[in-house]
Amino acid sequence: MRNKIMGIFVCMLMIGAVVLPVAGNLNQKENVKSILMSSLNSMEFVPGEMIVKLKKDTTLSSYTEFMALNEKHQVSAFEKMFKNADGTILENIYLVHVPVESDILSVVREYESCPDVVYAEPNGVGTLCGISNDANFSLQWALHNTGQVFFNWQGVNYSGIPDADIDAPEAWDIETGSPDVVIAILDSGIDYSHPDLAANIWNNTDEIPRNGIDDDHNGYIDDARGWDFFYSNNDPKDYMGHGTMCAGYAGAVSNNGIGVAGVCWNCSIMDVKVCDETGFFNINRTANGIKYAADNGANVISMSWAFTTLYKSLRDAVNYAYNKGVFLCAAAHNWNTSTKYYPAAFETVTAVGATNQNDKRCTSKDWGTGAGSNFGDWVDIAAPGNLMYSTMPTYHVTMNDFGYTQNYDYMGGTSSATPLVAGVAALLLSQDPSLTPDEVGALLCGNVDPYISKEYIGTGRVNAQKALAALMSDIKVKIKGGLGIEAVITNVGTSDITGVAWQIHVEGGIQGFINKTVSGTVDMKAGESQTVSTGLFFGFGGIVISAKADIVGTAVRGTQLLIYSMVK
Repeated sequence: MRNKIMGIFVCMLMIGAVVLPVAGNLNQKENVKSILMSSLNSMEFVPGEMIVKLKKDTTLSSYTEFMALNEKHQVSAFEKMFKNADGTILENIYLVHVPVESDILSVVREYESCPDVVYAEPNGVGTLCGISNDANFSLQWALHNTGQVFFNWQGVNYSGIPDADIDAPEAWDIETGSPDVVIAILDSGIDYSHPDLAANIWNNTDEIPRNGIDDDHNGYIDDARGWDFFYSNNDPKDYMGHGTMCAGYAGAVSNNGIGVAGVCWNCSIMDVKVCDETGFFNINRTANGIKYAADNGANVISMSWAFTTLYKSLRDAVNYAYNKGVFLCAAAHNWNTSTKYYPAAFETVTAVGATNQNDKRCTSKDWGTGAGSNFGDWVDIAAPGNLMYSTMPTYHVTMNDFGYTQNYDYMGGTSSATPLVAGVAALLLSQDPSLTPDEVGALLCGNVDPYISKEYIGTGRVNAQKALAALMSDIKVKIKGGLGIEAVITNVGTSDITGVAWQIHVEGGIQGFINKTVSGTVDMKAGESQTVSTGLFFGFGGIVISAKADIVGTAVRGTQLLIYSMVK
């Protein structure tokens, strides 16, 4: 643990990589290696590679101007980027190889102006975003926070405030997950033999292992336990550690008397490896990983990594999965900025920010100088993301060289927050498999706890119990501002309900001056809505508003100006 708190918790940056193009001779490959090794910390895209989407046509020979550009720029190879994509939005997307010394941005601009081309872009490089009765459940404050000491660093005890957590035990009283619900972890791979993960690792039952045949005809031979998109083989084993930790947060085997508890006890974890042991990855690998997960039964995709640029091919892959009914969530990243990062900022992805053990936005006080959860109106929801205990590979990996221990350890960042949201989404889908991605997102973002932050990191901090309760209840609650705070309570069921207990609580303002609670009961006919109110109250400044009716609760942030309130 020597140097982690102020260092690697910020973000698992790319620290080294060698990527070889599919086509080209040995000298070209050695040139790629030389270029990469001289620019590891500043590289934004893979030298000599770009992604081109062509307009629909019957044959490649009809793309005369595209073929002329290929000849001009000495294209050594171009290949379809996605397998089995005919008839989808991923059709006609190609990975194009030019000499590695090419000015790739200039080449891309030429292809962009070609009438045969829908879009052209570099093959971008991104960064990772991390910095029960289970034996170490007491260390998992994010799941159940009693204010307990969960970490000690050089004699300093770390603890939080009670209930600054996702209410996991309360959620588990309702739902612990189904193995039929699959969470795909797109990351550095997973230690699939880990004793706290092995029983939950997804198996491709349509594939016969080690027979050298693509039994399920999905384009991947012997992918019995996932796929390694970095090295293009059927062994997605984790040699970094980041992916194994993310898998543990979402779905470690729980109530087994050892290790840690995952949010979704019984869900299946699909291992989709998209980066190497140094944390290096690119658009081609991640986009193909998304398609693979969607095609092979993933219900939820968790992505604890980000690109600084909006890549259209990545957006196409994300939309492909969304259109197949997959819920996608991604890390907002850890640079303490409102700048958008992708895929989190795509409309069909739920962007996840991070809070600490005191329900505050993670900042440099948690992660080190210059770091903090990204923020802005593009972030959808927050989740715990500081000093989070989880599974680590049982063998030596890259993160061990940075002070991480084998088997279990702590990590922080929006990397940790994202798989928690994925786990809660999987609980919702276990309870109701018919939910659409939009319905899952609405349940997550509409049934939250308030956080403390001047910057916006979503509607609130995820609460698993509230989301499940809202799914199961006939009561819905919506908060409105105006002359006082109003809560609109609706009975969406088919039966009348009597004695529904409700409460509205408002706190905050300048120096915490505002602190008001009102409560009561209502009787409601089927389909009826009733509005309850705090009445007028005085105050100035930011406020946090929570409303509850029956077992359903929600929270929002707002601003009070004299007697008028505005709700975000």
